[in-house]
Formats: sequence, C-alpha cells, structure tokens
Amino acid sequence: MIEEYINKHPNNGKQIIYTEAYLEIRRVLMERIWAIENATEGTLLSNEADIHERLLPGLKRSLNSLRERFEEGGVTIDVKCCAQYILDMEREQITDPLKCCRYYNGQDLPDNKDAILADYEKRWMEWRVSSQDYEYLVETISEYMCYGLLRFDEYGLTPISLKALLYNRYCHWGGCDSNTDSFKRWYYDFYCKE
Repeated sequence: MIEEYINKHPNNGKQIIYTEAYLEIRRVLMERIWAIENATEGTLLSNEADIHERLLPGLKRSLNSLRERFEEGGVTIDVKCCAQYILDMEREQITDPLKCCRYYNGQDLPDNKDAILADYEKRWMEWRVSSQDYEYLVETISEYMCYGLLRFDEYGLTPISLKALLYNRYCHWGGCDSNTDSFKRWYYDFYCKE
C-alpha cells in the first residue's frame, strides 16, 4: 500500500521515505546508547574513559545532530505530516473498511474474549472518518512510525492506522518493550490467529 502511494504521490512519498530513514537511524542510535549504558552500569566498565568520554558522547552528538544533517541535505523531517499522508492514503484506498476487520462484523460486538479487539476495530472504523478523531489517529500513526513499525507486516491485510491503534492499545495495557518484538509476537500469535 505504501509503495503504491509513493508511486502515485512522489513528493509526499519522498518525504515518507526520508522521514522513515531518519526515524530508523535515530531509533538504532538510541538503542545502542541505552544498551551500552545498561551493559556498563555497575560494572568495572562504568568508569571506562573510552566508553564514557568518547564512545557515548560521540553517539549522543550523532543523535543530536541527525535531524540537522538530514535537513542540511534539503530534506524535511516531519513525522506528523507523513502520518497524515498515510491516513489520507488509507481513506482514499480503503473503500470498505469492514473488510479490514478480523473481529468486528459491522453489527454487535461479540460476547467473548475477542470483544475488545472487535471494539478497537469498530472505533478505528468510526475514527478514520471522523474529523474530531483524525488528529488522534495521526498521533497514533506518528508514534507507530517512531518505533520503526511503518513497514511491519506491510503486505498483510491490516491497514497501518489499525495496526498503529492496536500497538497503542497494546502499550497502554502494559505489553510494550523497547524493541517492539513482544507486540509483533502478539500481533501474529493472537490478533492474526485463524
């Protein structure tokens, strides 16, 4: 779906690609910094000059100047704008959102353990056409992009905005970890179960 949009709207697509690249590099740098800090904390390496006077400050400088370096090259980084493109793309391409739902049938919510998922799908269907809730979905997609999930299960049937909502709710209920692996497992093992 993203590739089709990029081909159809190359200027917006270019911004999505650059923003996605920026977010990925930023995420990897942050993970490396956290990993090094956590691995050395409370060990003999916690006072190691090479690590704490050169390596970590260098990585932090790279992280702090990353956006500048992208923008010096004439690239605008705007996560929110890209999230708006994605939501608008989905509105344009998805004519029957009910076909994207696994649990909500368009009528009553099920009276079983799948009710919460059906409720999320129902709300997603309502929010994607509501001007009041548009901003909430944009913020949810922005968050999803920042965690490097934009292309997660990109050839599946679940739209990005719905996956972003599921990710947001998954984190809300305490299932998040910094590398998103637990969400991916939950998504495939629980949400996508047949």
